[in-house]
Amino acid sequence: MAPLRQRGPMRAFIAIVGKVNLAMGRLVAPITLIITVFVLFEVLARYFFNSPTTWSNEVNQYLLCALVMTGAGYTLKNRAHTRVDIIHIHMSQRSRDLVDILTGLIVLLFCGPIIYFGIKIAHEAYVLGETSVSAAQLVLWPSQAVVPLGAFLLALQALANALEAALSLAGLREGGAS
Repeated sequence: MAPLRQRGPMRAFIAIVGKVNLAMGRLVAPITLIITVFVLFEVLARYFFNSPTTWSNEVNQYLLCALVMTGAGYTLKNRAHTRVDIIHIHMSQRSRDLVDILTGLIVLLFCGPIIYFGIKIAHEAYVLGETSVSAAQLVLWPSQAVVPLGAFLLALQALANALEAALSLAGLREGGAS
């Protein structure tokens, strides 16, 4: 594979976005283990010691949000989002490319407001020092900030996938001229 600078700016963008989302997916994957440990701890505390925690459920909800939001771009990069494969496999490459472009544009349309309002809400929570209303009183802005971050990474990957499909439509598949 040619170095990024020799492959053209569009291919370089696609490659960089893919690497960022793969790295983010690997970075947040251990959150699954952390959630599992917290749930196990809560079950043991509740049922064996009759002493439930005040924080476990809330922390797990925030961690799950972080896992889902920041893992969305990784999932799209690996083409692991839900789609109707029974239809998709019977489509021509040209039709698949057109669907990928359309899908990318739709994802961008949905991610735009999530990014905008997510940043606004997280910033407001940070400035006001908002905490949760539970007994744990967790600081809210970090869990709110992962929403626009995840939407941004998803939007970047959707754009990269759409550009890759556009290059394919133009006959400039990976390995060809760019």
